[in-house]
Amino acid sequence: MAADMLARFTARGLTVRIIDKRSGKLDNGQADGLNSRSLEIFESLGFIESIEKEGSRMSEINFWNPDPKTGHLTRTSKIPDTIPGLSRFQQTILHQGRVEAHLIADAEKHSQGAIKVERGVVPESLEVDESLVGDFSAHPIKVVVRHLSEEEAVPEGLASVGGTRSGLFRSSLVSAAEEESLYKRAEHSVKRETISARIVIGCDGAHSWTRRTLGIKMVGEQTDFVWGVLDAVPLTNFPDIRSRCAIHSANAGSVMVIPQEKDLVRLYIQLPVTVKPGEYLDRSKVTPESILNTARRIMHPYTLNVGRIDWFTGYHIGQRLTESFSQHNRIFLAYALPPPSPLPTDEATSSGEACHTHSPKAGQGMNTSMQDTFNLGWKIGHVLTGLAHADLLKTYSAERQVVAKTLIDFDTNGKPAAEGDVEGISLKEFKDVFATGNLFAAGMSIDYADSTIVAKDGLIKSKQELATLLPVGKRFFGAQVVNVASATADFLTTRIPTTGAFRLLVFAGNVAEPKAMMRLRKLAEYLDGPESVVSKYTPFGSERWSVIDVITIHSSPRTDVELYDFPQPSIFPPHNYKKIYVDGPSYHRGDGKAYEAYGISKEIGALVVVRPDQHVALVCGLEDTDVLDAYFAQFLLPVNDGYPASKVELMSPPRWDAVANEVVSNSRAVEEANVVW
Repeated sequence: MAADMLARFTARGLTVRIIDKRSGKLDNGQADGLNSRSLEIFESLGFIESIEKEGSRMSEINFWNPDPKTGHLTRTSKIPDTIPGLSRFQQTILHQGRVEAHLIADAEKHSQGAIKVERGVVPESLEVDESLVGDFSAHPIKVVVRHLSEEEAVPEGLASVGGTRSGLFRSSLVSAAEEESLYKRAEHSVKRETISARIVIGCDGAHSWTRRTLGIKMVGEQTDFVWGVLDAVPLTNFPDIRSRCAIHSANAGSVMVIPQEKDLVRLYIQLPVTVKPGEYLDRSKVTPESILNTARRIMHPYTLNVGRIDWFTGYHIGQRLTESFSQHNRIFLAYALPPPSPLPTDEATSSGEACHTHSPKAGQGMNTSMQDTFNLGWKIGHVLTGLAHADLLKTYSAERQVVAKTLIDFDTNGKPAAEGDVEGISLKEFKDVFATGNLFAAGMSIDYADSTIVAKDGLIKSKQELATLLPVGKRFFGAQVVNVASATADFLTTRIPTTGAFRLLVFAGNVAEPKAMMRLRKLAEYLDGPESVVSKYTPFGSERWSVIDVITIHSSPRTDVELYDFPQPSIFPPHNYKKIYVDGPSYHRGDGKAYEAYGISKEIGALVVVRPDQHVALVCGLEDTDVLDAYFAQFLLPVNDGYPASKVELMSPPRWDAVANEVVSNSRAVEEANVVW
């Protein structure tokens, strides 16, 4: 995700390297749950259709509990997997390797091939010249990396166990030293390289080399609990095997059932072993057979056999958080996808679960990781391409560390208990936590606090009453609108994909009325001027909407206003038909009622600023251009050669007064069509 976001800035001169110590991509195992918010992000990146086609969509969660009288397993309730109406997308299962493949392909596309995964490379040392950290044109970070031989890049632990791929070699059951030793078998054939970087993003897993090298500690608890994970094609008489399930037995522990793509099912199984904090389990006790046998005991008397087992691993459960997410405002820890581990690059580097560790049961690891770097990527892109102050980078830790703490709390509170587990909770409590935590689990509860880039009630105050259902700080959701030029209905979020730009959404009201159109023209006059936020922050030579993209949504009857009635170039850029929409009925999809969905008055309207990561940043009135100025002045840098409207060649309508009258022949006349629908 970090590389894919940064790919949007390579056309502005940003160079990025993404490095993976392993020789090949993932083909099974690891994380697999994609929540609604992650799917919304994939839509904004442009490949949601492929994800939905490949993945397994989750619709329902079944809870199984021992009968109080007999102790026999019984289904106690069903709830929707995703809260209905919360998002257009419901949770989907697709294994991490395929998710990575889509992100890598998208990064290559948007960087025009400049960003590729460099495999078989590990870091050895990292040094920072602190005298240069304040100069963002300098490269104060030196990272020495070692290029691995083919033999080294395939660690011993990656080998199959009885034909089943094992994930134990990179799990929390292995120490950091043990994992590193797997890549140090052929020192005689070493090739080293020193990389000079402006930024390093360290997201290299729970054993994060970056975090340990910086001396940043993990704070929190390591529990006694061990869970096994099995990806298999099941042969069973359990009726809910193709639904998500939380199964709690009378005395044998718990199982989570997650149906996957290609007839696979993932089982998260609480194993009958414990590990003292600070110690490591004898990994020979965690095998496909031991995990499967435990699952059989939990699900008894239902039978459980397998056609094949694709992958297995084990986890020593802990809830820990790093003391800091950054150092020197130059090196950042993120919880991005564990593999491939993008490690140090020329400009920006590294990926894995470096900031926080937790149980896999919450299904939040991959989602939180991608959302971390979706937040961080655009900020790095703006700073390193000279668009924004370096202080913008400080908002990453301020925003995402709170999310990480919430994740740990959610995971701790949602831990089901086995018999005698005094620290756990009953399945009823677990179900209640799961239901009430569904908003967080779906990725929809994130609400960033007031800051330089979130104008709530601080120095810059939003007029939240103008858009009551678009809370400042929360994610901007899609409502249906109709494109004025093509009459095509679509969701607004679909029409404003991730480009690295801020969106200035102009809800202009009924512009068929002179008063509303006059107000819109006055706003356009400001935006066209040399001192507007569009003109002074956009470098001349780039697209005028590349930094602040103005999108207009009006509420007039669509046929009452012509496209050329809208002022050029800020509202209607010449030859760009993707900037003006109407909230009204469509031919095939009904009326989206976007103004109603967003809580915006058609008489008053509103300006809504949406950040590049789709969070609402500011709400104000169409006349509040001084508020726009003050908001963006906090973090954007004026460019030397701006882009006012005077530099835009406008598109003139045809001059009918200069055209002679013509006689219309009968063969060319078109009678008015009276069509009854």
